[in-house]
Amino acid sequence: MIETANLRKNPNSNLANGIVIKGYKSGLTLIIPEIGPFDIYMDELRNQLDKSKGFFKGAEITLKIGNRRLLDDERSFLVQLINDAGMTARWKADELLEPLKKDKKKQPIDHRNLIPSVTIRKTVRSGQRIEFDGNILVMGDVNPGAEIIASGDIMVLGKLRGTAHAGAKGDKMAEIFAFQIRPVQIRIAEVYTRAPETESEKETRYFRPEVAVIRDEQIVVEKVNQNYFNQKYKY
Repeated sequence: MIETANLRKNPNSNLANGIVIKGYKSGLTLIIPEIGPFDIYMDELRNQLDKSKGFFKGAEITLKIGNRRLLDDERSFLVQLINDAGMTARWKADELLEPLKKDKKKQPIDHRNLIPSVTIRKTVRSGQRIEFDGNILVMGDVNPGAEIIASGDIMVLGKLRGTAHAGAKGDKMAEIFAFQIRPVQIRIAEVYTRAPETESEKETRYFRPEVAVIRDEQIVVEKVNQNYFNQKYKY
């Protein structure tokens, strides 16, 4: 048996001793460690094959990967490297495992759900007006006399006590979130409502997530529980 190439170990990693090409009576065998980044081993293999151009030309080499599972594109890349060096690749018989498939359960993102957003990292004070074509996130309060207008949703990580207009371009599915919704006026698309003139002490002290949505052509404010988003946005 002749060991023709032993790729050096990277001293800065916990990789195995690298790939090895060994010569047996039955022919050449390429051994790829079962652990360690596949792309690093492929870079090392490419370098060794480049240095040995013509030496292995015409040879048949058996690929031995042990319990390592490869994706289809990884298998194809490895075989192409071997072919480019003028060799023919074959897999070790007892390692003809089904290649890993990319997770088919992962659905591509519907780009209609990707909406531009802007974040306001402060309280919006009286006299200030913020308008954006997309979603608006306010990390603070929206005080009386302040105005927020968005073509998408509005989310306030604080108290909403000013004026908010979500779905400004006619989107009736838009929503307004806040830790406390006590606005001067809120509007979704063309539907609007005002806060009641008087509120109970309990309502004023309530400080948990709420959402304003359109129901039966009217805006209603509902409390948000921990499963709200999971139930509403199922992909």
